[in-house]
Amino acid sequence: MVPAMEKALAWESLSAVVDGVVVKSVVVAGFSEGILAYWPPSLEESVLNIFNKLYIQVPGHAYLVLYSLRLGKKFLVILNEERLLALEVDKRVNGEKMAERLLRALKRLDRLFGIDETQSGEH
Repeated sequence: MVPAMEKALAWESLSAVVDGVVVKSVVVAGFSEGILAYWPPSLEESVLNIFNKLYIQVPGHAYLVLYSLRLGKKFLVILNEERLLALEVDKRVNGEKMAERLLRALKRLDRLFGIDETQSGEH
């Protein structure tokens, strides 16, 4: 097992995001820390390995839709500076539309809590 994954927790609070129909699993990771938390506890190690090694640096918020042909799984990945939130979603879900809505919600939360991307020079 990868050392960073030894610290990872099957965190039950993430079960609020996983409905088993649209969202099947969730992983939270940091680029330097690796996997921070995931749900459900039965999540395959192959999925954890993907997000333990994924590093994409972008300014501010971004998303990507990732489909693993080998695993037959579709992931919606929300990137925010040094962190990522990966949702395994049903293959029939429009990942782009869902991601755009999540990004809008994150930006609203940032404004609510006074975190303004334009203050750091990003537009």
